[in-house]
Order: sequence, then C-alpha cells, then structure tokens
Amino acid sequence: MNEQPNILLVEADQMAAFVLSMYNPKGQAITPNLDALARDGVVFQNAYSNSPLCCPSRASKFSGRLPSSHEVWGNGAEFRSEIPTVMHFLRSAGYRCVVSGKCHFIGADQLHGFDRRLTPDMYPSRFDWTIDWLPGVEHREGTSVKKLGISGLCKTNNQLLYDAEVQFRALEYLRYEALEAPDSPFFLHVSYTQPHEAYQSVPKYWNRYADLEISLPDLSGDDDPHPVTQWLNVHHGIDQFPPDEATVRASRRAYYAMISHLDDYLGELVSELKHLGLYDNTIIVFCSDHGDMLGERNMWFKRTFFEASLRVPLIFHAPKHFVPRSVAKNASLADLCPTLAELGGAKAASDIYGSPDSTSLAGMLFGRDDHAGNEVIAEYFGPGVEEPWLCIRDGDLKYIWTRNWPELLFDLSADPDEQTDLSFNPDYAGEKGRLRERLLGRYDVEAMTARARSSKSTRAFLHSVMDGSKGYVWDYQPDFDASKQYVRGVNKPSTV
Repeated sequence: MNEQPNILLVEADQMAAFVLSMYNPKGQAITPNLDALARDGVVFQNAYSNSPLCCPSRASKFSGRLPSSHEVWGNGAEFRSEIPTVMHFLRSAGYRCVVSGKCHFIGADQLHGFDRRLTPDMYPSRFDWTIDWLPGVEHREGTSVKKLGISGLCKTNNQLLYDAEVQFRALEYLRYEALEAPDSPFFLHVSYTQPHEAYQSVPKYWNRYADLEISLPDLSGDDDPHPVTQWLNVHHGIDQFPPDEATVRASRRAYYAMISHLDDYLGELVSELKHLGLYDNTIIVFCSDHGDMLGERNMWFKRTFFEASLRVPLIFHAPKHFVPRSVAKNASLADLCPTLAELGGAKAASDIYGSPDSTSLAGMLFGRDDHAGNEVIAEYFGPGVEEPWLCIRDGDLKYIWTRNWPELLFDLSADPDEQTDLSFNPDYAGEKGRLRERLLGRYDVEAMTARARSSKSTRAFLHSVMDGSKGYVWDYQPDFDASKQYVRGVNKPSTV
C-alpha cells in the first residue's frame, strides 16, 4: 500500500461460521451487510479459533501465540503485560490504537497496547472465573443449558445494553477523533458481546425470521460419544436438562436475531466510514472469537473442537487493495496479529517480538500464495474438560488428542460433519502418526499440564482470599471529560 491504512477490526462473540450464507448455503442468519462485506472481500473458508473459549482465544488473536505460550488457560487467567500484542506493533508504526467493547483481559493491565478503551469490559477482570482443575467434571449453573429456557424475546438485557454502548462509542470515535489526525492512522477494535448466550433479542430482529422455518440441528454423531463430549454434556447439564424442540427452535431463532442486530451495527460502521471519507483507506476485518454448537450433535455453546464450535468467520475487506475471493487454506485467529502488523507497516517489529505460533496472511490477501503452512493448532485447558485437549488441522485432516483418552481423526473433505472417526482405520495410520508428531512434538505435555494445573489452583486460592478487598479491583474506568465535549471545549468534530 502507498499509505498506511486505517484498520477496523470488528469482532462478534460466539458467532459460528456455519450459520452464515458465505460459509454454508443452508445458513439461516440474515446478514445483508456481512454478505456485502464478504462479496467484496477476502473470505477465509477454513479459519479457526486457537481455543474455543473467550479469554484464551482473544489472547491468541492479540498476541499471535497459542494458549500454551501466553498461558491464558481459561476465562480466569491473567494475560501478562510483558507479552507483545498487535497493538504494540501497530503503535510502533505510528498507529492510534483504540477499543470499543469486549477484550476480556484478566489482570491489572486492561490495555495491553491500546491507547484508550472507550467502554468498560463486559466481564470481570479479576480471577473470579477461575475454576480449579480437579478430577470429575461438574455441572455449572453459569454455563448450563437451563438458560435456554429464557431464549426468545426480551425488553432489554445486559448484552443489548452493552452492545448499544459499544456502537455509540465506536461511532463517536470515528466522528470526533478519527478525523482529527489525518496523518496518524487508527486501529479501532469494535468488539460486541452478541450472539453469546443467553439467546435473546427484541422484536425488530426477532420478527425478521417470522416467515422462516428455523431448521433443527443434526443430532447424528453422538451414538457413542467421545469422553470429552460426555464431560461437556455434564458440564453444560445436557444430560440433566435436555431442551425440547420448541426451546431449540426459539434458541436458534434468537441467536440468528442477535446476529442480524450485529449486522445492522456493521452496516452503520461501514456507512459512517463512507460518510467521513475514511472508507477507501480502511481495512475492515470481521471475525469471531469462536463458534457455537447451537444444538448440533446434541451439544450447545462452545468448548469443543467440532467444527461448529471451532471454525469462525474471518473476512478481510479492502476493495482498493485486495481482490475479492474465497481462500481455502487453513488459517487461525492467532494469524491476525502478524497479519495486521504487516498491513500496518510493523512487520519488522512483529518479526522480532512476535511468535512462531502464527503466520502472516498478508501474502494471500495480496494474491501471493506464500503462506508458510496449511496447519492450525487449537488447545483447550478450560472448564468442562478433565485433561489437556489438543487439536491440529493440516490440509483436510483434523487430529484431536486427549491426554489419557482416545484420539480422534477426521477427513473433513469427505466427512465435513465429522461423523466417521478414522483413528482406528489402518489406511490412515501413517497420517495419524504424522499429525500426532506434528502436534505433540511441540510440547512437553506433562510439564504443560503441571503449569496449567498449578496456575488454576493458585488463582483459585488468590481469589478466595482477596474477594471482598477494596484493592482487588482491576476493571477499567473509561475517562470522559464532559467540559471538553461538544461546544464546551476545543475538541470539536471536523466540519470538512
């Protein structure tokens, strides 16, 4: 590029790729703005979360590292300040880095290279959600399918209120501040909490699906479930509180309605960029932190390596720079860190201080086929699973390894719904061995397990003794000086 582009990174929370029309002809989510972004953009068909859980996935996206490297083991684990992020790299190239919405940082550092946060975060920043790694998975109320009972219409809720604030602040930033320093590019991260459960929406979006028969999930594949699937079904309470058909349809309809709500927000952002004259020199990136099973295989929410939970939308949009097309090669959210650094002119810093866990996708965006590999790694050390759980997709093969439990192997080209485990098929023995070595050769598994277990136990102890202390507060308080807003101060919006 001849000049540094602005970068707008838009992120949904728990949006599965398979519900979107650009990923699945049968996808039922109504998303005209996202469809337009995909039509004129570069769509990565096989993009994956590096961990199907919010905090570790987002830490991977920001740092380019896998969870075993950044050690954000779950939703109660600190993201260390010493780890360089894409924001640090872009700042080194002269960017203003601002976020409106959810980052889910745990710890005292609530910026990690951002200059400003325009909103508070959605969830606690302390160790509140640390779950000790003890034998025996337990049902947990906070992540239970019992909450499907409230799926459907609502007047308002925390997610709707939060996303309205996220949208307002993002548009406010574009209107009041993005134009004030035209020679200084911005990186604006807009991160919503929808369509995360609980699945609820308002009539405006619920009614968009009034004439659509909501399809039921495919329940095949669970006749002889893997131990991890059994653990997750206990954790989510599916064994105790299986949802009935009406609840399933209401949940899926509300999920789609939430996505349509975000789609309207995306349309507003794009329209504002055009109105302000920022559109032509802004790269828009859309992604999600992980997917949602949404009842497929009789599973709900996330935490599993099946495609609905692990595969995510990833779209780059910059028609002035990228030829629109679909990319079949595998990619992961961790690749966003070196990619955005390179697009912003910070490749040198990323090469020095970045991570070998990720690879820039910039070459493919510009039409070069120089992506170093075609494999992605996912790791899970969070609640609902009793042992470290590791996954590699290389080409069309997906290999899944669980410490002390059976392996899984799928050929996604022939079996996209992951119905046939090939791990016992002698014809695939060579490939299975190769993938196991590619995956486990990265680790000292026992040492990694010990680190994760020790971290969980320590944080659980720290939270138990610090809870209630006035000093145990890390939440970010956005700073707005009302005396300088509107006609009361000098920071007036540009009238150009």
